[in-house]
Amino acid sequence: MGKKVDITFYNHYDRDIPEEFDNYKILVMSDLHSNEIDKDNEAIIKAVNETEPDAVFIAGDMFSDNAKNMDVTYRLIEKLAQSYEIYYGCGNHELKLGLNERTRRRYQDYRRKLRHAGVHYLNNKSEYIVKGNGRIKVTSLNIARKYFTKIWNKKRMPENYIEGCVGSAGNDYNILIAHNPVYFNNYARWGADIVLSGHIHGGMIVLPFIGGIISPSFELFPHYDFGRFTAYPDNNKKSILYLTRGLGSHTIPVRINNKPEIMLIILKKDTCT
Repeated sequence: MGKKVDITFYNHYDRDIPEEFDNYKILVMSDLHSNEIDKDNEAIIKAVNETEPDAVFIAGDMFSDNAKNMDVTYRLIEKLAQSYEIYYGCGNHELKLGLNERTRRRYQDYRRKLRHAGVHYLNNKSEYIVKGNGRIKVTSLNIARKYFTKIWNKKRMPENYIEGCVGSAGNDYNILIAHNPVYFNNYARWGADIVLSGHIHGGMIVLPFIGGIISPSFELFPHYDFGRFTAYPDNNKKSILYLTRGLGSHTIPVRINNKPEIMLIILKKDTCT
């Protein structure tokens, strides 16, 4: 029997969702790190096809900064792009690969091939998804390397840092792809209605009733391990973080009680509030 991928389903209720996007289905994946779950990652493709999403959102780290096996990731995304609109946000491994002089050319070639395949490769940029008279703004935030330091050296993010990277949230309904969930409160204050993150790998080891045990930054029992989280940046609005356990691992290849996961978020216009 082939290996399987967990599919976690969420209904996202919000009165501010444009009515044209009621029942719009968002598939979220991250942190493949060029792993092959089975041959050509058919288990991932099968799981995505089962959900029949309207769009696929990638929350970063689909390969590792050693640039090994990047073709594994490219083949998967190219295959998915034949059937789905894909919005790709960067993680810290994409960031490091692009900054390293030895690997920069491979990274640029990877981006070029994905764009040629029709992928919306966003790097501190926004695009709109338009349906009829409604639209949703999708923004990918690529924060600096210093915000991925170990937990004992965590950097404070300045109040206006996100605006300096991607501009104002404006009055649109905003989906923010932000790989590192640790700064969720900053994302909420910026104006994100929905935040899509990865990076934590579910805490690598998952214990029943406890959750994730250790994050990539060596935080024990991280608050943001996986699942859905809520922030209230002001009295009139809430922000929801959807944090996937991701698909793979790197450096310390440990996933215990923590199967590869994709998430399906179904937008529901809440007419009762």
